[in-house]
Amino acid sequence: MPQTPPATEPRRPGPPQLLSRDQFADAAVAIIEREGPDAVSIRRLAAELRIGAMTFYGYFRDKDELLDYVVERAARDLSLPAGEGPWRSRLQDLMETIWIGLTEDRSIVSIRSRKPLLTPASLLATEAGMQILTEAGFATEEAAGAWRLLFTYVFGYASFSSPEAAPEMKREWAEQMGALPADEYPLITAAAEGLPEWMTGRQPFDFGLGLILDGLELRLARAGH
Repeated sequence: MPQTPPATEPRRPGPPQLLSRDQFADAAVAIIEREGPDAVSIRRLAAELRIGAMTFYGYFRDKDELLDYVVERAARDLSLPAGEGPWRSRLQDLMETIWIGLTEDRSIVSIRSRKPLLTPASLLATEAGMQILTEAGFATEEAAGAWRLLFTYVFGYASFSSPEAAPEMKREWAEQMGALPADEYPLITAAAEGLPEWMTGRQPFDFGLGLILDGLELRLARAGH
């Protein structure tokens, strides 16, 4: 006659799982990439991580501190180029590095478009850029203004352009521009076939950055540097 197995005690819940600040940041980034920063809330994060909403406050004071941490973490992980060589090539390498970082993590663009961030890691690129500019011959105040121009260009380009559009997307853009009334848009319709090449990707980025660097170089030359 088979023996009845002994009764087992019901499993008791273990201690609450310990989370990390990075897990909250990862959850926030996932929400931002799907729905934008407005969709991030403490209640939503709690649901994503399967925790009570009050647990959040053991890691961050509020949503703003969490979003600051997301940007700080991304800035900390950005590998800034080595500071060697002529100032122009160093500055170009730095701006390209920032641009690639922003295009690879679109959530950072969404967050930083709402307010300036002055966290230590987020200012590392600023320090590097201003050092290049002051070593080139700009006064500190001019270097700050030049850096603002450079960063605004890179940030704006990352906000409105992808690294490279698919060929079918470019064909669609060309068709839309070519279909405009030629009497009202003579320049656009005449160049519609080639204009999509200047709407996204590396070529227009390098061209615009080059124009800014040309202007900075000319300013230094006029000042005798």
